[in-house]
Amino acid sequence: MVMLCAMALMGLVVGGVAVTVGGGVTIGVPLLLLMGHSAAAAIATVKFALVGSFFTGTLAHRRAVAAPVRIPWVLWPLAVAGSVMGSLIVTGVDDRVLRIIVAAMMAVVLWITYRTDFSARTATPAPAARLPLAGIATVFALCVYSGFFGAGFGTFLIFALMHFFGLSFSDSASVMTRLNLLVVGSSVTTFITHGAVDFQWGIPLFIGCALGGVMGAWVARVLSPERMKTVFLAGTMLVGVKLIWDAMA
Repeated sequence: MVMLCAMALMGLVVGGVAVTVGGGVTIGVPLLLLMGHSAAAAIATVKFALVGSFFTGTLAHRRAVAAPVRIPWVLWPLAVAGSVMGSLIVTGVDDRVLRIIVAAMMAVVLWITYRTDFSARTATPAPAARLPLAGIATVFALCVYSGFFGAGFGTFLIFALMHFFGLSFSDSASVMTRLNLLVVGSSVTTFITHGAVDFQWGIPLFIGCALGGVMGAWVARVLSPERMKTVFLAGTMLVGVKLIWDAMA
């Protein structure tokens, strides 16, 4: 009973972080590994639980605004296709090398984020505006990446939505949550059919993540731009340090 409550509390933190700044998998998987789960079971179980946070986070974001944030419709099928494609990719790159590369990319994101104005509002696209092809290609590539590795996916996605689509931070977090529900949901279906999810720990973790998703969506909406920027920078830095630590271990 104590362990089940501990898993629910852990899910509260993991789910809140995932919806606010991304990094739920990066935080949750090592904790399950410490509890004796295999890498495959830890990843599958955490992603199963994160469906709860992205579902409740999506609902919370929709209720908080008069109209949902709109993005090019083509991103939705591309997100699913990219996630499935990524799960089928067998890379020859060692996990340690990938972790170092991702951590280096996060350092660049940290610098650009530091110089970004988080108080900017979402830009209203012109009626005849062309689709941002570079942004669409970047989001697709990130979804492919999420399928075969995925560390820091939410962080990179928030940054891409801000940079290429002109969204504010809170709106980027909202769209990231909705896209993640689709991307993670697609991969979790595969995990369940292959029996990789540990439901004994996954269900209390799911419940905690669901509550954390509501909390994270609320935090992303109510914090001032300056504090949200600080949270984003701190979260990105912690995920980057964790990746380097894992690579050097």
